[in-house]
Parts: sequence; structure tokens; C-alpha cells
Amino acid sequence: MQEYDVQMTIQRALEKYPGVRPRLITDNGSQYISKDFTEYLRSVGLQHVRTSIAYPQSNGKIERYHRTIHEECLAKKSLLNLDDARKQIADTINYYNTKRFHSSLFYLTPDDFLNNRITEKLTIRNTKLRLAQQVRYEVRYAG
Repeated sequence: MQEYDVQMTIQRALEKYPGVRPRLITDNGSQYISKDFTEYLRSVGLQHVRTSIAYPQSNGKIERYHRTIHEECLAKKSLLNLDDARKQIADTINYYNTKRFHSSLFYLTPDDFLNNRITEKLTIRNTKLRLAQQVRYEVRYAG
């Protein structure tokens, strides 16, 4: 990707999610280290963190994301043509972000975090767990 492509991708994401200003973590590719790119990020209000040179583990979140997309989509599905590949990958990404629970996110979805539903979801889960414990207790001892 060229710098322009990266800026357009970021701009589309910012338009899709107005008001959200995530921290951008990148490697040290030429498209990410230019003065123009730094100025663009400043103008849209994003914080930029660059990973250590020659150390891909420092970009572990995106590496894990790519591995998951590969394992759950590319390695399992037949991609008939470019349009079919785009659709299946988009469906997998949508599932990854909105339905798939992530152990690193308290078994919530990235969408829950993006839309600030963390407390609400955890409260609902804890209420259900307490009710289930109460029902099990009543079945065992009061039944």
C-alpha cells in the first residue's frame, strides 16, 4: 500500500465510526513514516505508535488477526473468484468483529468495545450466572 491508500483507508474508517479515535499501531514501512502521513494523523486527531524495527512480535495484535482470518476463512473455504473471495473475507471480518467472542476482551466482541457496551454486557452476564447458580442450588437442595 502507498501512503495515499493508507490515508484513504483510515479516512473511510473514521467516516464509518465518527467520534472514535483509536491509537494507530504500525510497522515502520515508508508509507507510515513520512512527514505527510504524520501531518495527516495529527489533522484527524489520531495517535500513532510505531513498532520496533525488525521485531514483528511487537505488532502481535494485527499478526494474530491475520492468522485468524487465514485459519477461519482462507484455509477452510473455497474462493471461486475475486468477488467471491472479497465477500467471504468481508463476512469473516464482520463475524470476527461483531459475533466472535475474544478471550483477551473478557469474551466480548470488538464491537462491544467500540460501542462502549462493556459494563452492560458484563453486568448481564454476571446476572445470568447468579441466576443459574441459584437455580442449580434450588434443584440440588430444595427440590
